[in-house]
Amino acid sequence: MITAVVGHRGTGKTELMKRLQVYLRDAAVDFVDLDELIEEKIGKTIPELFMEHGETYFRELERQLFLETLQKPHTEMYLVLGAGFDLTVIPDSVRVLWVRRQTDLDGRIFLNRPRLNPEMSPLEEYQKRAAAREDSYRAHADEVYLMPEGLFENRHHAMAVEKALLTHDLQDISGCLTLTSELFKSEKRWNLFKDRFAKKGVSLFELRDDLLSFEQIQKVLTEMPEEKFVYSFRIARENLEAETALLELLQKVPWVDWAIELGSPESLLALVPGTKVILSLHEEKLKDMWQVFSRQVAHLKFAPLVESYGDLLEGHQWQQQDAARRSFLPRSRTGRWEWYRRFQKGKQLLNFWREGDGTSGDQPSLWGWAMTSAQSSSFAAVLGDPVAHSYTPMEHSDFFYKKNLPVFAIAISREEWGKAFPVLETLGLSYAAVTSPHKENAAKSCQHQTLSAVNTLFLNPKTKRWVGTSTDDQGFMELIEGVGMLAPLQKEIFVWGGGGVLEMVEKALPHATYFSSRSGRPREGSELSEGVTPKIVIWAAPRSPETMLPPASWNPAMVFDLNYKEDSMGREYAQRCGANYQSGLVMFTAQAQGQRAFWREFKENL
Repeated sequence: MITAVVGHRGTGKTELMKRLQVYLRDAAVDFVDLDELIEEKIGKTIPELFMEHGETYFRELERQLFLETLQKPHTEMYLVLGAGFDLTVIPDSVRVLWVRRQTDLDGRIFLNRPRLNPEMSPLEEYQKRAAAREDSYRAHADEVYLMPEGLFENRHHAMAVEKALLTHDLQDISGCLTLTSELFKSEKRWNLFKDRFAKKGVSLFELRDDLLSFEQIQKVLTEMPEEKFVYSFRIARENLEAETALLELLQKVPWVDWAIELGSPESLLALVPGTKVILSLHEEKLKDMWQVFSRQVAHLKFAPLVESYGDLLEGHQWQQQDAARRSFLPRSRTGRWEWYRRFQKGKQLLNFWREGDGTSGDQPSLWGWAMTSAQSSSFAAVLGDPVAHSYTPMEHSDFFYKKNLPVFAIAISREEWGKAFPVLETLGLSYAAVTSPHKENAAKSCQHQTLSAVNTLFLNPKTKRWVGTSTDDQGFMELIEGVGMLAPLQKEIFVWGGGGVLEMVEKALPHATYFSSRSGRPREGSELSEGVTPKIVIWAAPRSPETMLPPASWNPAMVFDLNYKEDSMGREYAQRCGANYQSGLVMFTAQAQGQRAFWREFKENL
């Protein structure tokens, strides 16, 4: 089969293909990158083609070479397509794999790719096209791979999971998956779904009457006879006992879920044994009715909107009081409880993961689910806001896999730390990487005697006290290696922003000139000399409405960015002024190495 690999610009499709070549090195598989094929055939780079002939010419060339490639003899092929490829050209015989990342719609700024709309800012250009492309990918995808943030190289556990996922060889998957009508858009899509998940150890497939037609549900039960299902009522029924076909269907499934929002479950309990009924609550205001019938059913599912860490802990403790009969599935508007759902893997009857969008942003991706060890009582995390983009879980994945600990990205707003951190400790947080805006809070939590900001925490299991350190300076020195450290040379280094890392940067570069990214003026103690412009700009400011760009008169040769996020304003600034650019990924990697050394040393000395 031919697999067309699609996705947004910068998602990582090309690097994924390189990994697939390793995973499938012993198989008869061809790997083709359509952009590379075009450059090879025409003898020009993609940027040159855009510059000389425009996008319309390129898209037609892209279409022609795609169709030519399909005609070549092959046994199996992975074909990587550009982000703007017209997916309506793809024939039904080709499987479409949509490679996504959670940060896709945040935007990305490219320093080595052609600008498609130079009249816009690079971020506006990306986001305008991404919205339309997202709809196209969703409509045409036969399979969705929600790929994690971070670098796979030398992350052996992550690569093993990815290989099993993409080759459809994941076993003992566990958890629950809600089926949607998208699976039945074509027989090909449905058969591919069965190939991925039938007989692979999924604990339960959910059949919701608001998402699937009765005919689709019957098809599932007929063609996946060895699987276990829960039939979920989400549509009110006026005369349930008269629906003979539905009642016959209910006899075939081990579980029936009734949402209390539909009203009293008495009519259902008159027809179905309470020993197979799950009673669900999604709205707190109906809790009293839910509790009235709690003793007449086998299982209770509590899936409320959870706004705070205090409410999260309360729900968790409720579930733990009777874990065999209770499932707690916190929901949010932003997907912020995804980590908790993963932490509960193997600890309750109902726990859903997702393919694609799923039915809740708090449902883990299949990759995240498979990366999480079941029944772990402790966990590691990166704590910050935002953290969805963080490479930390991937960076430390092998380190914590050997300790049988999952590692999560946990969002905590600046105002939440005082209440959230104790809750996380109660739930089992043992190791933490800390990022903005909590490094000062972390220093207070471990009562550090000399540091006002730390980025690394470890809970001493003997004393039950946190210890911490900062590896920021180690990372920063790695980032700016080779930059002149002599005082006269530092006068030509301008630091834009700073925030929680300002103290660390000032320690390394005491003679540099420091600017507020909000006012654009030199900070107190930094006097700008007449006529001096920077050769180097250290970018230490977030992307926010308050962050200004430096004066147009600056013309640095180099921008060192403390941020590695792909929509960083530091990256945008380097593009605007034509400077060489170094992302904060170098700094991050060195920081992470220091964190592991700290954790290892403390653990070994206990």
